[in-house]
Amino acid sequence: MFFTALPEMKDVLSKVSRDMDELLPNDWNKGQVGEIISDVMNSRGKGVRPSLLLLMGKLGPNYSQCMSRLVRLGALAEFIHMASLIHDDIIDDSVLRRGKPTIQAKYGKDMAVYAGDLILSQTLSIILRDNLRDSGLLLAQTIQDMCKGEINQAACRYKVNVTQEEYYQNIFGKTASMFVTVCKIGGMESGCSQALIELMGNIGLHLGYLFQIRDDLLDFSLQDMGDAKSMRLDFQEGILTLPVIYSLNDSKCNEPLKELIERARSGILSDKDLASLDELIMLAGGFEQTVKKAEEHRDTVLSLLEKLPNSQGNTIKLIQHLLSNLTLPTPPKNKDTH
Repeated sequence: MFFTALPEMKDVLSKVSRDMDELLPNDWNKGQVGEIISDVMNSRGKGVRPSLLLLMGKLGPNYSQCMSRLVRLGALAEFIHMASLIHDDIIDDSVLRRGKPTIQAKYGKDMAVYAGDLILSQTLSIILRDNLRDSGLLLAQTIQDMCKGEINQAACRYKVNVTQEEYYQNIFGKTASMFVTVCKIGGMESGCSQALIELMGNIGLHLGYLFQIRDDLLDFSLQDMGDAKSMRLDFQEGILTLPVIYSLNDSKCNEPLKELIERARSGILSDKDLASLDELIMLAGGFEQTVKKAEEHRDTVLSLLEKLPNSQGNTIKLIQHLLSNLTLPTPPKNKDTH
């Protein structure tokens, strides 16, 4: 999909899309660089991050005057997000993203590293060229948070005593930090008060947590289409998400789960093992507890939205619409259940 998070924002997001195209240097259209960058640009997602930036910008008194600047910053946030996905796919050795071959799968890991770095370097150039200092500092901090989140997550791989606090630290860097940043940038650039900017950042924080926890739930809920190893990918790679962390706290499931984690570390998980994983998580209530935690973040966002001024535009209604489309998945079904 291409910038479809909020159809109501199609017109303004089309400006973000055009800006992204125009920000690419002309000499990037040639040779191997041109081929790779074309593939990257054709894999643009739903545009959640620039949508949030522009929505928060609408609440500021200077929105009309700074519209082009907000569009530019939305494009830069999307560039950073795209570069991070390229690098994530290298680390995860992912073959597909959004149903298409990843850059690393199509061109090799070396080329993918260079492509991600190329996009990040162009982002830095534009921040300096266009004097986007304050927002640029927030974006730079977010890149640092992303890297720290990935490093800390790697340090927690196969860690049977990983804590919820560690999990939240990791997903703050991986996902929530950028949500906080785009919300703050929207308010900051459009002239909002510091108190309102902090409120916007808090909305972004809980939205980011909700997005990541929902994504973690999806790994345990999508049906495997006959190949159990096509799902539960985080677990197979030693990334223990909330459903597993909650389940490890259950005395009946702790030891069997530890055995499965060790089998994952050894690379010998079978389809039967993955079915046992589902059964243990359901027995421990790990899936339901995670859904409850996601719902808590959703409720927090809704309560924070009530504190926003709604004097301009329909920001609150659109974010509520975004939340309503974030349906939480149902638990996996036991294939032997009739």
